[in-house]
Amino acid sequence: MNRKTGRREGLGGQRLFRLPSPLPLPFPASRLPVIFFFSLALAGCRSRVARLRAALQDDDVAQADSLAPGPRCEDDRCVDALARAFGSKRGFDLHDPDQASAAAVAVLLVRDRRGDLAGDADRWIAALNIARGEGADALRLAVAHGMAELAPRIGKHIDDDAEATALVHDVAGALPGACPSYRLLASTPVDKMPPEQRPDHDPCVQRDLERKDGPGARYGFGVWRAAAGVVALWKDEARALRAGLGNAGEGARAEVEKKLAVIEPATAKIDLKKVDAPWNALIRQMVHP
Repeated sequence: MNRKTGRREGLGGQRLFRLPSPLPLPFPASRLPVIFFFSLALAGCRSRVARLRAALQDDDVAQADSLAPGPRCEDDRCVDALARAFGSKRGFDLHDPDQASAAAVAVLLVRDRRGDLAGDADRWIAALNIARGEGADALRLAVAHGMAELAPRIGKHIDDDAEATALVHDVAGALPGACPSYRLLASTPVDKMPPEQRPDHDPCVQRDLERKDGPGARYGFGVWRAAAGVVALWKDEARALRAGLGNAGEGARAEVEKKLAVIEPATAKIDLKKVDAPWNALIRQMVHP
């Protein structure tokens, strides 16, 4: 409390909790200590963050875009500037995000369609689950908006390579922390991608394949391996939206529930073409010539 002004002063530059690094997390993201809430609940410029949350709550993407400072983000260097523009005193910190950092990620999703620039997905899945505050709600609303838009395209049988490639790219733009490889697929043939970013070798894709609904790290190859990974991430984020409703503000909760009424039925209908990893296909040919 400031004795001169009688106001409670913010703690924007003070870290109260820091998630372990490097990943993977030593426990499921949904079970992160509730203290993570305090970190997201303290810092950030409430006026701009609150206006962003209100715009997204009204599903007014144009208004949300107008509140986002600076040019569209093309790489991760702009994320720190976004967080500071939303009021963070210490900038974007993936390991200890504040309200302004959550708002910055919301902008990445609704304005820039660059979920791949948000850093590790499990940090934001944790925020969707248990964080409270205007920035956290803006993040929930942004994720729900993007997923609801894509629901008709993902909730069906998909067996066309070109359709799968485009979908992987677009879903990656809507999910915070999506693998950069997913986005790269749309502009670069798999055999022209840097070896470490090809779906067959990328540790980020492998991690998504190992999620609760993933087919496992040895599944598939090429675009279909990437598609299986991004679908597993989609399902984790949809679950986090549902689990976090109790921590959302009343207006945001109603809007996210409305979006989940579109997202969840589509999620249940996802049906990707099944493919073997190259070595599995070879073994099957040898056993059943």
